[in-house]
Amino acid sequence: MAKTKTFRVESGRTLFKCPICQSKRMYPIPAAVRQRSLRCDKCGEITRCTFNRRLEEREQQFGLALLQTGESADLAVELADISLRGVGFDIHQRDAAKVAVGRRVSLKCPWNPHLFKNTRFIVRSIKGQRVGAEKEQ
Repeated sequence: MAKTKTFRVESGRTLFKCPICQSKRMYPIPAAVRQRSLRCDKCGEITRCTFNRRLEEREQQFGLALLQTGESADLAVELADISLRGVGFDIHQRDAAKVAVGRRVSLKCPWNPHLFKNTRFIVRSIKGQRVGAEKEQ
């Protein structure tokens, strides 16, 4: 199986293009699905797919970072993705109550200090342990 490929989702559907035979097919993608393996109808190749529903591209980013809320000690979070307008990360269940939609936060990345240098975010969504934050203007 090939590495993960990213496909854009529009109106709940994605245009899948096989990396082997280049055949194309539209697939319906439910709103809750972020990743899925799709099989090419023509050659049978299985491709691991990540689905992007945002207007701009987002880059998958893995690693630990420190979330600063301004009130408590730094919270350890796991980065999930970064885009030009924001960031997505997973927060531990015990710390989820310390973050709320609309709250201003900042991130520090010990392994890449310039990744979030002087950038503040506003939390826009929380779904389970996944938090989405937009860059503050």
